Amino acid sequence: MNNINENKFRYAGEFEPQKAVMICWPEDEYSSKDYNNHDVFVEVIKYLIDEVEVFVNCGMEGAITNCREKLVNSGMDITKIHFTQYEDRLSWARDYGADILIDDEGNMRLINFKFNTYGEEEGTDEISTAAAKIAAHQAIDLGCFDIINSNLISEGGDKEFNGNGVLITIEDTEVRKRNPLYSKQQVEDEFKQLFNVEKVIWVPYPTFEDENIFEGVLDVVDGENVYRSLSANGHIDEMCRFVSENTILLAQISDEEANTLNSAKITKERLDKAYEVLKNATDINGNPFKILRMPCPDPIYITAEPGDILNETWNSLLNRQRSLGLVGDTLRDGSKFPTGKIKMQPALSYCNFLIVNGIVLGQSYWKEGLPLSIKQKDEQAKKVLESIFPDRKVITINTTAVNILGGGIHCITKNIASSNIK
Repeated sequence: MNNINENKFRYAGEFEPQKAVMICWPEDEYSSKDYNNHDVFVEVIKYLIDEVEVFVNCGMEGAITNCREKLVNSGMDITKIHFTQYEDRLSWARDYGADILIDDEGNMRLINFKFNTYGEEEGTDEISTAAAKIAAHQAIDLGCFDIINSNLISEGGDKEFNGNGVLITIEDTEVRKRNPLYSKQQVEDEFKQLFNVEKVIWVPYPTFEDENIFEGVLDVVDGENVYRSLSANGHIDEMCRFVSENTILLAQISDEEANTLNSAKITKERLDKAYEVLKNATDINGNPFKILRMPCPDPIYITAEPGDILNETWNSLLNRQRSLGLVGDTLRDGSKFPTGKIKMQPALSYCNFLIVNGIVLGQSYWKEGLPLSIKQKDEQAKKVLESIFPDRKVITINTTAVNILGGGIHCITKNIASSNIK
């Protein structure tokens, strides 16, 4: 007889006690010239190993040797780390990693979604199918054998939970982009059943910078077209986060910033619409949420040159999109495909932080040679996090190398809540 109380399962808030963090080690060391992707992963793991159990999956041939060597050379005690070797060509544990529900009796349950590489594939390709298996592997590693499968396509980076019956997600992403054969109501009903939530708050759109990379020109700067480097194609954790059961942090763009760049203008309009939705939303008891604001980073531009990893990745994805008929003779805005050197903006966000027990890992962007305004924004964002989490240590890491690939600290980590926290 099954004595598990189905109604007790929930997805805990990230601000609650955490048991583990899952990470998928990336194959490529550099995301672009002078931007070391592995260094960012090493920094993140270094700060996590004394807070939670850390699981690092090395999914490509030779990756585990490379990973261990990098961690040892950084002075880390790798006996504290659980290494696994499940096939994986990506590095975004947040999105296809284990969505684990818990109850107050120590039970765990995996909610297992389908995955199609952010709407860029059909879901039957080798990369998507390998990534889609990771969640079940991770669940079993944690001792979770209760698995509920869903026919929905959904990534972890587009779901924010308050731990008490409320989920925030993006309508444009979850319905139009990932599940066009389902209605909004059907997706909502599935989420409510799977996650045992009472309310789904639908934010209309993601930030403009987080749209599909083949959407078209992002901005024109000094007469030159700027494109998105890579993106998650519409995730909530780039713009909006639960920082407590009753508090929501939302990105913000000033009127002055909106007047400087077309992308900032469009993103401001979208954030304003999100604010209206959140302002009128309530928790399961009918109480309004407290809404705090987080600045958006000043733009940073990089040049993807022919022959480097980013340029090759961008063009490889483009050719794949063409073969699937997802783009035609031009980008989706009707502009020509860029050739040669491509000016790009990484996926920058101060909202893409990770909360893990006694620490908060945030993102920063300034380095020598960049405008001081970027440094000032970094400091401003850190102060926001420190004001929200006065009892946790806020640590910021320069994550540009990871942002170039379309995500950030929150995207490369998958936190698993303690299963007996009440």
